[in-house]
Amino acid sequence: MKRALAAVAFLLGLAACAQGGGVLIEDAVFRPPLGASDVGAGYFTIRSAEDDRIVSVTSPQAAAIEIHATVTHGNSVSMARLDSVELPAGKTVAFESGGMHLMVFSPRTAGPEAAFPITIELQSGARHEVDFKQIAGRAR
Repeated sequence: MKRALAAVAFLLGLAACAQGGGVLIEDAVFRPPLGASDVGAGYFTIRSAEDDRIVSVTSPQAAAIEIHATVTHGNSVSMARLDSVELPAGKTVAFESGGMHLMVFSPRTAGPEAAFPITIELQSGARHEVDFKQIAGRAR
């Protein structure tokens, strides 16, 4: 009986994967503001089983969160705000220092060891609440 239930659970899991909707978010870290700055940064990787798009990023512990990309023009480096980010099926998309990243405005942290909650909303309607691990220091 236990084997039959395990087999049914396994098959249902495979069916869910085949229908898509699988999103994997890893390496989620949050760097709180340094010095007099009131802006923190968020980094993570995300992979979706199906084509999708990040359309919103929020946190109950921040005034606002924006998606930014680092842009280099000759010797000048700036940031450009992005309204959304494409998630091609099966491809890992990285949010990292020097590339795409989250700008977290006026974050309210609960201490250096506390997780920082961020919700990532996709065009498909899926919402992923992620506890970002807080790390100290400057972005590399």
